Amino acid sequence: MRFTVPNIRTKSPKRSLQEGQAIVLIALLILVLFGMLGLAIDSGRAYVDRRDQQTAVDAAALAAGDWYDNYPDYNDLVNTVIPQSVAVYEANLRIYSGLSSSSHTSTTVGVPPNNNLPQDSWHDTFAGGYTLDITATNTQFNGYQFSYTTNHNLPLAFIQIFGGSPAVGISATATSIVGNQRQTPALLTLSPNACATQLQGAGTLTILGDAYTNGTACVDANLHLAGNCYGQAGSNCNAAQYYCYNSTPGFIPYPPGPLGCNGGDTIGNPVVPAPTLPDPGYTATSQAYYGLGGATFNRGGYVEMTPGTYNNWSINGGTCYFLDAGVYTWNGGYTSHGGMTSNELKPPGEVLWSKPGSTNGPTSSFWGGCDGSFNVSVAVVPVGNGLKHNGSGGNWGVELTSVRYDRFVDPTVAGNSCFGGAGCRRESAPSACVQASNLDSNDTGINVNITQNAPGAQYYNVYVDPSGCETYPGGNGNNFSFVGTYLAPGWTDGGGPPAVGVGPYTGTLLLGRGGWICPVVTVSVCKIAANNITATFTCDAQSRGTQCRPPAPEITPQCFANCPPAATVPQDNNAMSLEWSPYNGGDVANENYCQITPASGTGDVNAPCANSKVTPGAVQFWFPAGNNCLDQNGNGSTHVFSGEQYNWIIIYQQPGSTCSYQKLNGNAFTQYIGTIYSPTASWDILGSDTSPLAGQVIAYAAKVTGSANAGIDFNPNYSPAPPAARLIN
Repeated sequence: MRFTVPNIRTKSPKRSLQEGQAIVLIALLILVLFGMLGLAIDSGRAYVDRRDQQTAVDAAALAAGDWYDNYPDYNDLVNTVIPQSVAVYEANLRIYSGLSSSSHTSTTVGVPPNNNLPQDSWHDTFAGGYTLDITATNTQFNGYQFSYTTNHNLPLAFIQIFGGSPAVGISATATSIVGNQRQTPALLTLSPNACATQLQGAGTLTILGDAYTNGTACVDANLHLAGNCYGQAGSNCNAAQYYCYNSTPGFIPYPPGPLGCNGGDTIGNPVVPAPTLPDPGYTATSQAYYGLGGATFNRGGYVEMTPGTYNNWSINGGTCYFLDAGVYTWNGGYTSHGGMTSNELKPPGEVLWSKPGSTNGPTSSFWGGCDGSFNVSVAVVPVGNGLKHNGSGGNWGVELTSVRYDRFVDPTVAGNSCFGGAGCRRESAPSACVQASNLDSNDTGINVNITQNAPGAQYYNVYVDPSGCETYPGGNGNNFSFVGTYLAPGWTDGGGPPAVGVGPYTGTLLLGRGGWICPVVTVSVCKIAANNITATFTCDAQSRGTQCRPPAPEITPQCFANCPPAATVPQDNNAMSLEWSPYNGGDVANENYCQITPASGTGDVNAPCANSKVTPGAVQFWFPAGNNCLDQNGNGSTHVFSGEQYNWIIIYQQPGSTCSYQKLNGNAFTQYIGTIYSPTASWDILGSDTSPLAGQVIAYAAKVTGSANAGIDFNPNYSPAPPAARLIN
């Protein structure tokens, strides 16, 4: 008999012990998931909070720098700059309830002997657990530094459920710096050594601006200082003569009288010991776009040079060199022991500054024997094409201006209006007048004959005065009227600029463009009735048409280190001015010329080039690191100007230059308009009773030797712009 036993499994004792474990694991997993979710949410909130705070302090720090740029007075710092920046901070964090509390303290900081840097601190609190700590430090030459630190106690939504802190501190920091426009060292030596700035011999050095050294100043009464003298302990700044001055660009310093300075002027004093100033760290990046070898071209009365690299350049003869716009790299150095080198555009035969429109020339012309020249002759023309006075005849006065076009080929400079096409147009001051006579009944015109091209001229603008050259005292250039633009002899342009030199470089000006066109192709000027051009007016500096007056004439020779100026000092360019009507643009050829200014009616008449990016025609001398040095003695002349596109640095010697006490010997013509920047090289400045050698000198060390006068004239129009507010942390 078969029995069937049911297949019934019995529970294992071990299994019964594991019952319910999954529920515990799931519960623990849920807690972990909630913890991770809470951590993610709270971490996300913390990230957003820090991002918002970082944005707020970045904006506040930059705002402080921008406001300080416009309001550099200490009272403004406390009452305007900081409050405005705090308002920016509040706006970014959407804090609408204002300050809960605020405290302000002042002190000085630094390491002796530089322990007198003014520093102000603020501690502000706000609703919602926000605090803001601000420090504003005057770092002297390197400007004001603003540091902002924000903290916020962020309430945590989930982490505290698991026993964590109910809140966490979130912070962010930002530091900005902005250039201090009031700290203007005309001479800055970076060496910490003894006598980093020194005077030797009987020569005087006149400085408009501060003399500042990181070492000691070894000076005497031959230092005529219109500013402060800063030096380390041991400096004898008290030995200098302090002259009166004010902030007007180009001001001529003068010694105080028995009653002190004139009203509105001030006088400097010694500041010893002084804080150490850092190397401003200027750069010169446009050099990379002028990397090809430079070239020279004989243009008859002068040699034209193109920008680029030159090896072991040396001038010993009497040749004149005109520099096209751009960067000149001097491998092996630059030696000027003769001749004249410049980028200044002058007319063919300058007119005496005090008698514009006359036949009078200056005692000393800028280009000397290389100066351009012209004459006029009466030419017979077909009937109906003669010059007419509507009478029996009379005199016609003729004057010329030199015209050329220059490019600036650095594409990285925003607002570079001189990059494309022919570049930017430059027009010199007018020449002296040359007179021609004719009879109305004889059907005659005038030929203008160039006997020597003005250095740099590619074209000439011709202007005529139907009353002849001005003869009464003081002259008058406003009676001259534009006739046309003519290619300079030896130049061709295919119908429009730019022009190319092919030679020969003398001849008659023919085939004028714009203005009063002479239909006789062999004659310069014809078919003009006097009564049609007697009403002249000032035109936009960028355009020329019938009845337009010429640009502003030159002005008196510059007086600075030696007044009155020596007879050999050339006339100066007219002042910086606006480019649009009714202004004639002042100097529209050289250092006072700028592009682009604001649209008509929107510019600042006191600072017309404030928004400019390019100075047409400007050059920069660039010296590689090592033993690539400048040697300028009194037999040679170099008169060059830098410009906006180079931050007004005229000589840039790469850090690492080993040049020791390079000779910078001025004479009646030598002038470097801009800043000489040689942070690791030194200079030996020799005066020569002339206008200032430079606008600013920043070098490792400097000394003044010789027995004549030298000058350094800090002019904010020709100096590096104080850096805009920028974040450094």
